[in-house]
Amino acid sequence: MMRASAVLRGMLISAALAWAIPLQTLASVELFVAPNGNDQNPGTLERPLASPKAARDAIRAMKRAGALPAGGVIVFLRGGTYDLPVALHLRPEDSGAADKPVVYAGYQDEIPVLSGGKRVLGAWQPHRDGIMKLDLRRNPQNPLDFTQVFVNGKRQIRARFPNYDAGNPLVKGNGYINAVRSGRDDFHYDPATFSTKRWARPQEAVVHVFPQHYWGNLQFEVRDVNRGENGVKLGRGGFQIARESPLSGASRFFIENVFEELDAPGEWYLNKSEGVLYCLPPPGVDLAKATVEAPVLKQVVEFLGSESQPVHHIALRGLKIAHTASVFLDQYDVPSKGDWALSRSGTLYLEGAEDCAIENCFFDAVGGNAVFVNNYARGIRVAGNKFTGAGESAVCLVGAKDAALGGGNNAYPRDNLVSNNLIHDCGIFGKQTAGVFLSITRKNTVSHNLIYNMPRAAICINDGAWGGHLIEHNDVHDTVRETSDHGPFNAWGRDRYEKKTVRPNDRAVTIIRHNRFVEPNGSSWGIDLDDGSSDYEIRDNLCVGVSVKLRDGDRRTVENNIFVSPRPPAFHMIPKNNSDRFVRNIVATRDHDTVYRFIAQQGWLKEMNHNLLFNDAGKAVVKEGWGGEKAYTFDDWKKTGNDVNSLFADPQFVDAARGDYRVKDSSPALKLGFRNFEMNPFGLTAEFPKRWRE
Repeated sequence: MMRASAVLRGMLISAALAWAIPLQTLASVELFVAPNGNDQNPGTLERPLASPKAARDAIRAMKRAGALPAGGVIVFLRGGTYDLPVALHLRPEDSGAADKPVVYAGYQDEIPVLSGGKRVLGAWQPHRDGIMKLDLRRNPQNPLDFTQVFVNGKRQIRARFPNYDAGNPLVKGNGYINAVRSGRDDFHYDPATFSTKRWARPQEAVVHVFPQHYWGNLQFEVRDVNRGENGVKLGRGGFQIARESPLSGASRFFIENVFEELDAPGEWYLNKSEGVLYCLPPPGVDLAKATVEAPVLKQVVEFLGSESQPVHHIALRGLKIAHTASVFLDQYDVPSKGDWALSRSGTLYLEGAEDCAIENCFFDAVGGNAVFVNNYARGIRVAGNKFTGAGESAVCLVGAKDAALGGGNNAYPRDNLVSNNLIHDCGIFGKQTAGVFLSITRKNTVSHNLIYNMPRAAICINDGAWGGHLIEHNDVHDTVRETSDHGPFNAWGRDRYEKKTVRPNDRAVTIIRHNRFVEPNGSSWGIDLDDGSSDYEIRDNLCVGVSVKLRDGDRRTVENNIFVSPRPPAFHMIPKNNSDRFVRNIVATRDHDTVYRFIAQQGWLKEMNHNLLFNDAGKAVVKEGWGGEKAYTFDDWKKTGNDVNSLFADPQFVDAARGDYRVKDSSPALKLGFRNFEMNPFGLTAEFPKRWRE
């Protein structure tokens, strides 16, 4: 890479100046941006610009002058925080080319922070009981409406009841209490467990509640709190899940944004009518010396084009993106017949984009979805990034609702890559969320990601629209921690199986291979192909603590996998004359004798054979019915025509205690046709940035 002279770089910013040197002689041109720069500067290392927007406008000026360098442009952002007044909008006119890319990158080892927040400035004053207050209106630069606060980069807790349980912040922890009964627009509580404080502004409060089935959670504005009836009347909200799931006595909830509940270190409350921010500082924090930030933007960067005029050949690299507003009370969309509803928004939003890249970035505690790829998108690369603390999902690829109907509608993501990302502890606000979520999309690759500590799925395919995805070499553990009836990989296919939206000649097989799914509590299904999920090939996966479920659907092959789990493989409502195959797998169930469970099936699988079955009970039992009403011994099971060549024997793992589930040369599994696969290609590669490693 050659660096243009300071004079030349200054000339590049002025579209009016003619070029004195042919640009073809330059490999690329570099522009520099720094928090202490000036947008009137030429953008050199010595005299940098102050904002990414100014760099974008400089590139636009180059293009209008016909002066885009032969090697493209690199915008180097120096370390520090850039509080963006509005999102950085990238449009078709900001595009590069295959041989002339436009790159926005961190400079050397420095970390630039693109922030959707604003510094909260002013003099903190004592209020009472250790609570400090700040009159926001004394400084015109202060934000006056926000739903999150960060102190020294750490998200704080909005005043709530019950208090946040740092030891167990999940739904079963002490930070939630149970409802006792509910109606259509209210629920009731046990006064023995509810706050005794009287709330002056209950209508400002927001309730977060898990409905009956725990498929996710819902948020509502509170309409009123009726102390006489021990009830909470609900206002706007409840649209965060697609399928109806009523509240019940099993529902768990907390209520936030209540001034009277500001009683724990790290809690805060904003009195919007008076413009006063209250905060009980975290231990050891002096707010007068701390950096206090309030998110005001929901998007930090937006790529927005169209199919006919896409944004293309732009890359973001080595940036930290943080401090964006929550979205859980925005209007949600139901993209397809899957269970999920979602906000079609993201801290980094792409629509109408081709051949763009988000690489080696850190999405830190953003308020909603981190990366959202919407409608028409081709060749998008999301790789080498770290996602932690996102309010909703980490990466979403979602097409238009009617795209699957055909008719030349290409408004969906296709041929994109989500690879080598570290994703953990996301779904802070929305619990029906995922590390990677796909809906109405085709032929994407999700590979080499490390995903853990998620409330629901690691990877979710919301529908059967087209398929053809490749899910490989991912390392997943500790998911489905707050929800139920799900798996670390989950799919629905109601639309596919009904054959009403996707035409038969559009079917493509989704391949799930060489992944490791580990769930210590064994409470989820594992690879969960639910409600009509069809056209899948599942092979060479290691599943520890979880297994596999096939429900409805057709054309699925489950071959050469290892399932070591207290939960046996399950087959629900299998249709007659199906094409499903379950062959050459190792199934080692724990704590009981059941090796398979069939529920409400209409027929057996087309092929179920050459499997090695084992458990610590010393016998193989196949159970049929919701409660296992009918049980087959292994010999009786073979008489049904299933597993006639399968064996019940110890698989002889090489070293299961150390995670090596290859089988020894003497294993009977090998005689059945099982093939060993490597135990070390899971998750992040050596190319993942060292700076983002845990």
